[in-house]
Amino acid sequence: MMNAEATEIRPEVVSRLKNGDKSAFQEVVSRLQKQVYYHALIVVRSHEDAADISQRAFIALWENRARIDSTRPLYPWLYTVLKRLSLNLLRDAGRRPFDRLDDRPAWLSPASDEPGPQQQLERSEQAKLLSRCLGKLNPGDREMLVLREIEGLSYAELSEWLQIPKGTVMSRLYMARKRLKKELEEAGYEYP
Repeated sequence: MMNAEATEIRPEVVSRLKNGDKSAFQEVVSRLQKQVYYHALIVVRSHEDAADISQRAFIALWENRARIDSTRPLYPWLYTVLKRLSLNLLRDAGRRPFDRLDDRPAWLSPASDEPGPQQQLERSEQAKLLSRCLGKLNPGDREMLVLREIEGLSYAELSEWLQIPKGTVMSRLYMARKRLKKELEEAGYEYP
């Protein structure tokens, strides 16, 4: 689970970046590359496209560094760029809403407490089912659910990242959860 601290960049680093300091840019890329890649993957659902979009987002960051407000957190600005690039890619490619994510990089896989074989099998099947059902949702629903339920962002953080009111975050989450529940039920998932 990620919190705002995982994407926090010190204001002095942002100021240096804004002034064209390449070492500050390298520090930002080094610190944020995994989160940027993962958040692109949420939307585009392709490892290759997520890597490409991540690079393009960092290029946009460097090219538009003068526009950055160094008094505000950097990641919501970068996330907005990343989201636009991702959605544009899907739109331009006429992408279908679901691609496989079975071969994700090791650093995206959650650490476990070594469950037994039966528990591993059940978790694996549930993860595949969830991935399939999430893949059937539109990118906006998928984004809301992953950022809230998997990444653990608060409503306030979602509001800031997505640049929408907190009430809109709550209603979009409600609808996304409802659509996911429908997809899970249609896929045969039985709630405990």
